[in-house]
Amino acid sequence: MRKFKLGLLVFVMLFTFASTAFADQRESTGTYTHSGGNLQVNYYAYDSHVSGFLSVYIYKETANGDVLINSFNEEGGRPGHDTHQGTWYLGNQPAGTYKYFAFVPSAWMGPSIWFSN
Repeated sequence: MRKFKLGLLVFVMLFTFASTAFADQRESTGTYTHSGGNLQVNYYAYDSHVSGFLSVYIYKETANGDVLINSFNEEGGRPGHDTHQGTWYLGNQPAGTYKYFAFVPSAWMGPSIWFSN
């Protein structure tokens, strides 16, 4: 009986970890028409004390389909570090249409993502 209780406890702990590690995510998307030159991606999110990542993928539209330019991640859920904001620099990029796809845990507020020169 004692082994059964220990096994049940381990099972419950594993289930709890798995359900929080793979919690529902929310997606945000957007586009930007760039005239050429330096390009940067600005971001803001609040993690609501929930562990997880802000993940952003940047694509450039081409005649042959979308091409991944870069991707960024920022970890959330650490005490005293609830607000996530900053800029990721993409360097000198040709003119064209750029897209972003951003993912955060559904308990987070945001994200706000915008491009600038």
